[in-house]
Amino acid sequence: MMVSINRVCSDKRISSSGYRPAAIMATGRMTGVKSVSRRAVLAVLAVPLVPACTAEPKPPPPPDPLAALAEQARKDAAAAAALAQSSPDLAAVADEVAKARTAHATALQAEVDRERPPKTTASAPPPSSGAPAAPATKQKMVDALKAAEKQAGELVVSVSRYRAGLLGSIAAGCASLREVI
Repeated sequence: MMVSINRVCSDKRISSSGYRPAAIMATGRMTGVKSVSRRAVLAVLAVPLVPACTAEPKPPPPPDPLAALAEQARKDAAAAAALAQSSPDLAAVADEVAKARTAHATALQAEVDRERPPKTTASAPPPSSGAPAAPATKQKMVDALKAAEKQAGELVVSVSRYRAGLLGSIAAGCASLREVI
C-alpha cells in the first residue's frame, strides 16, 4: 500500500511499513535493549589504535664511516704540525701535509654533516678523542698517510658515487703527499 508508506506520523519510530515492535508500543521506548553510550563505542574503537601510536622507536643509524676518516685526518694534521715544529728541515713539507690533511678533515666533516645533520648548532668540528699523539717522525707521517689512503680506498666501493669521488680524491691526495715526504 502506497498510503501507509507515505503517511505522516508524529511518532518517528514507526517504520515505513507501519510495523511497531511490541517493546516500543507499550512504553514508547525500546525495552530489553541495553543502550550503549558513544563514549563506550569510542573507547572500544580506540583500544587497537593505542599500540599503533606507541611503536618502538627506530634504532639509531650506524656511525658514518667518513666520521672516522675525518677524525684521523685531524689527528694527522696535528701530527704534521708537530713534526713541522720539531724538525726544521721538514717544516715546509710538514706544513703542506698539515694544510692538506686539515682540508681533508674539513671536507669529510662537511659530508658527514650533510648526510646526517648534527643535532647541536655548533659549527666547530667535534673535538679529538683519545690520548695525545706521540711525537711525529717522518716515517710515522708516511705510515699515517698510507693508512689513510688505504682506508679511503677500501670505503670507495661501499658508498654513494659522490662520496666515492670525495674518498678517491682524498686517497689520491694522501698518495701524493706520501711521495712528497
